[in-house]
Amino acid sequence: MKIALKLAYLGDNYYGFQKQPDLVTIDSEVRKALAQIGVIHGDFCYAGRTDRGVSALGQVIDFWIGEDKAKLTRPRCVNGRLPRDIWTWAWAVAPIGFSARWNAQWREYRYLLWHPGLDLEKMHAAAALLLGEHDFRNFSSAKVDTVKTVQKLEISEERGLFIFDIRANGFLWNMVRKIVGALEKVGAGQKDMNWFSDLLRPELNHGAPTAPADGLILMDVGYAGLDWQVDEYSRARARASLAATVQSRMARASVARVMERAMKANMASP
Repeated sequence: MKIALKLAYLGDNYYGFQKQPDLVTIDSEVRKALAQIGVIHGDFCYAGRTDRGVSALGQVIDFWIGEDKAKLTRPRCVNGRLPRDIWTWAWAVAPIGFSARWNAQWREYRYLLWHPGLDLEKMHAAAALLLGEHDFRNFSSAKVDTVKTVQKLEISEERGLFIFDIRANGFLWNMVRKIVGALEKVGAGQKDMNWFSDLLRPELNHGAPTAPADGLILMDVGYAGLDWQVDEYSRARARASLAATVQSRMARASVARVMERAMKANMASP
């Protein structure tokens, strides 16, 4: 039988998702955990390859398993072998022939950008140009199969933190980060709408700037016919661990903010 699992992880301690020789990746840690409990001895498929520093809430993997070992693939069993910044929190029995990559109908990413003062109205106007089917060659490091359909692109702001939610039928390498990088230029007044619209003209071969990886999250992947079973215990444990991470990182960010303000005040002093 085939099992699908939903994974969440913080990506800053890993060299991306995909397995790489002599490097610690999400793939290598998940593969190790599944092998230790005896439920996988070969390969597994995944919904999307996230780069170094990129996190995920709804990454999906699938693999074959004997029916007698199916219970060992439940999230609480797998999580006991995973590092504390990787969690599986839902599972489903997948049909024969299912592929987490090829059966995905859409993927959705969220990007978090701290940049107080950006013009939200200008970014909304630019984002509207990207909806629908376009050639996104200038929004990617890839140069083949570059026509994609953006189904949703929403931008909101919370006290200087800009939140970009993007859903499409597929994404190119660095596509989300380049979309955000280009929108940031427009919002900051560094580029105009003519420059942005020209990015949708692949024959001009313009390049969009790339936003950093650490603001990106793979939020969800859509499939038809999967009945996801959420492990509430595993989700609660992941939430508690994430809350502790938030507390720690907010404290460090606050220290840096206090020091930055003090430096600014000192520079302003005679």
